[in-house]
Amino acid sequence: MPSVVNLPSPPLAFGFGNLAMLGWLGAAAAPILIHLWMRHTHRDTRWAAMEFLREAIKRNARRLKLQQWLLLAVRTLLLLLLALAAAKPYLSGWNILTGGPQVHRILVLDGSMSMQYTAGDQSVFERAKRLAAETLDEGRPGDVYSLVVLSDPPQTIVAGPVADARRVSAQLASLEPTYGSGTLADTLTTVDTLVSEATAAQRDLAAHEVLLFTDLTAGTWRGATAGTATAEQVEKLGERAKLTVVDVGAVDPANVAVSDLRIAGTLATTVEPLLVECDITNHGPAAASDVVVQLIVGGTSVDEQTVSLPAGGHTTLSFDARFSQPGWQAVAVRTTGDNLAADDEAWLAVDVRQRVRALLVEGQPGAARYLRHALEPGGGTSPIEATVVPEGALVDTPLDDFEAIFLCNVARLTQSESELLNRYTERGGTLVFFLGDRVLPEAYNEVLARADRPQPPRTSPLLYTGDAPQMNLIQNTNNPTADEATDRLLPATIGPLKSSGTSGINPLDYQHPIAAAFRGSERAGLLSTPVSRYFELVPDEDAEVALALPTGDPLLVTAAHGRGMVAVVATSATLDTVDAATSQPWTMLPAWPSFLPIVRELVAYGIGESRGHNARTVGELLDGTLPASWPENMIRVTRPDDRTDSVPVERTSGGAKWDYNSSDRPGVYTVAAEQGEKTLAEVAVNVPVSESDLTRIDATMLPSAFTVHTATTDLGDVSGELVTDTTLHRTLLYAVLALLLIEPIMAWAFAGRAA
Repeated sequence: MPSVVNLPSPPLAFGFGNLAMLGWLGAAAAPILIHLWMRHTHRDTRWAAMEFLREAIKRNARRLKLQQWLLLAVRTLLLLLLALAAAKPYLSGWNILTGGPQVHRILVLDGSMSMQYTAGDQSVFERAKRLAAETLDEGRPGDVYSLVVLSDPPQTIVAGPVADARRVSAQLASLEPTYGSGTLADTLTTVDTLVSEATAAQRDLAAHEVLLFTDLTAGTWRGATAGTATAEQVEKLGERAKLTVVDVGAVDPANVAVSDLRIAGTLATTVEPLLVECDITNHGPAAASDVVVQLIVGGTSVDEQTVSLPAGGHTTLSFDARFSQPGWQAVAVRTTGDNLAADDEAWLAVDVRQRVRALLVEGQPGAARYLRHALEPGGGTSPIEATVVPEGALVDTPLDDFEAIFLCNVARLTQSESELLNRYTERGGTLVFFLGDRVLPEAYNEVLARADRPQPPRTSPLLYTGDAPQMNLIQNTNNPTADEATDRLLPATIGPLKSSGTSGINPLDYQHPIAAAFRGSERAGLLSTPVSRYFELVPDEDAEVALALPTGDPLLVTAAHGRGMVAVVATSATLDTVDAATSQPWTMLPAWPSFLPIVRELVAYGIGESRGHNARTVGELLDGTLPASWPENMIRVTRPDDRTDSVPVERTSGGAKWDYNSSDRPGVYTVAAEQGEKTLAEVAVNVPVSESDLTRIDATMLPSAFTVHTATTDLGDVSGELVTDTTLHRTLLYAVLALLLIEPIMAWAFAGRAA
């Protein structure tokens, strides 16, 4: 349980300093003593003229006495109030001057990325800090405090309850907004825990107050609207504490952001340019003109485009990134700066190769001939280098030298070969099965899946209605479950051999990245590719069907496996596989124009999945694998802010791995060996897209337990409104000031009347 600081009980005996403060109470008697002294220090001397004056004074005696008593009362009260105000540090221990018993105030600052938005000369987060600091200054000396940051996960800065407001102010001043999102539900849970702990530690607390300083963006607060689980959580917390939302957000905020950055399906090599796509979104209420978008490679701007966007508009831009040297390269896209700089740039970490190496394993001579021509059509000018080996050479080949492995009409795999391929894909390799007439389905299912794997149903697991290519996908309930697919290398069970009398391939609305390369290129031959013989495939639940046949059966199925990717093609990669009944090839795919882009996209997709081209988001775990022979127990992670952290290496049965859970800043994280400069990997981390949308939620939609104060334009007197009770000592000081003005006016007026 966090430490709790309690205010001390008032001492039983006065200290010297307290006596000095309370001694001023004696000064209040000074006017009375002076008045009595002056009455006994004069002597009477009779004088005729004075006798006449005495008679006149007697006539006004009652009025003069009343005036004197009024002046005496004002002067005495002035000294009395001044003494009480000066004694505040001591008397507050008894809550005499603090307006009542202690109140526990929990200050919650929204730390999500949207709070970095600049409004005027300061960010929204700085506005929130300033207002929270003023709330501390205006607070009563007897109150206690806690401090929490609304983030993902929430951060408890001061658990408290702490009576030292200066300590809380110091912690408040050091806070910075995060680059991630905020989780309101988890933050409310944290606050509820602090309320319970404070109640248990200090039973004399009069009340709990929760002050949430936020910009009320919909990304954080949408879940708190009426009828949601979070709204119910708010209502329950409102029964235990007073809940106040302080809206510090900007009015009609404008923001242009890089909402996505991705590699568009080609290979990252030094042989040909890499196609990079980015999405630019205008989240503001007004049009954004002449927005400059730059492509940055290795820290240098290499290209730029200018775009104009309407309010709420969105556009996609394409760049060609060229690399002269192999190795890890940081690729970024940056827009013209605006009031929210955190989302004006996005990153990718690209593992650039001189050429991508692919291993082609032939089940019979010539089984990979067409595949090799498709992978390296230009010989040495192709970004892919293909090596062909016979089936029996698989065990003796160093698989880690290759980014992709193709098995072409291989009859069966031994248990040792299956284990090799399993480790290969677990470490990030790409494995593709092209089936054929030599393939033994039962042997594949037995070795590449669990022994208790059920046999495929006799009906297709994926049914389609309508004519190709406009066909609708219907999920069949005969699909195997995720549990049954555990430890499975193949992404689908291989069923019986089937025939199709209709030519063409269904791209399934081009949803899969491999099929997406054909969008807008209907003349590339994909829709007319003849496939007459193929194996029925029953995809696993976590697998994806990239391409299908007019019969409704899957043609190409992919699935992630470890850090790599496995794919299976239901037909052959060669024209040499012939249907015995018709003497015709199983498929004309190897000779069709669509074959080359299909196999190229297979390699690009597999490598992209394993190399992590799709960047991570702030706060996500960064991890990777290492060879089993890795000699060091630590690796180094260099962050975007140039800080270097040492990360332990965890040994596993299949090798070694590492993970890093402090990705709290956007940019590129470099992973290197502890000794030396060898770079093992680079990982790009970007801000969450949801934080770029600064749309504010309507405060009237919040639960009734919330009281909302608005400080979007000027802080004004909001801080004073947030304090439950104004302290009495301030009233005393105001009264002293008033009496100082009244007393000379009264004296002047009374003297004038006397004259």
